[in-house]
Amino acid sequence: MASQRLMRCEDRESLVARTATLLLDSMRRRQHASGSVSLSLTGGDLANEVYDHVALAASDSAVKASDVHLWWNWDFFVATDNPDRNSLQALSRLAGVWSLDPAKIHPIPSSSVSSDPEAGAAQYVQEMAENPRIDICLLELRPDGRVAGIFPRHLDPPSSAWAVGVTDASMAHRELVTLTRAGLNACTEIWIMASGEDVADAVRSALAGDLACPASHLTGAHSVMWLVDEAAVADVSFHHCTL
Repeated sequence: MASQRLMRCEDRESLVARTATLLLDSMRRRQHASGSVSLSLTGGDLANEVYDHVALAASDSAVKASDVHLWWNWDFFVATDNPDRNSLQALSRLAGVWSLDPAKIHPIPSSSVSSDPEAGAAQYVQEMAENPRIDICLLELRPDGRVAGIFPRHLDPPSSAWAVGVTDASMAHRELVTLTRAGLNACTEIWIMASGEDVADAVRSALAGDLACPASHLTGAHSVMWLVDEAAVADVSFHHCTL
């Protein structure tokens, strides 16, 4: 069972800044300890804001770009150059400030290189199995409880595969590839970001262990850290110690 922490920030701006600072610091420490660091990135507006902030602070972070492995925990199954691709959006923000090693960038297979989402998922599982364990998996909680490409309706039955193809996504594109609960829980650390009143109910459900909420199933990693703003935890009760 993973240890869980919750870090509250005043608002979205401070949440973005705090997440970026913690991410760069954790990357630096992991590189110092083991020589490299591997991240599983996610998509979404909040995630992109974090990547923008990381890019601004990267030059002063002492993170060695050539020893950074980048993975993704979900992406749309569209052409590689489609602007909606999470990998393209992240790399457009990070590659300009970091001299990343192309051999250590691992985007999820797109429709340009794979026949269908399930084939792309199988290809990604094989690639993950041939590489070291992912250190930090960054996720964004959505109002319906979704994390990565795992929707509440996809929770039964659980998949033992680390990634699957989805063909009925309620998003801009119907097809995507996502890590499963098993794939996410195989990461050493999981960081879940949540911002705004529209995710407050999902945060409350996940923290209460509501199994209908995908985020509540992320307990297999070594640790799970919630990074939230005040609006996102409006429905969560906290004990205020006066000591």
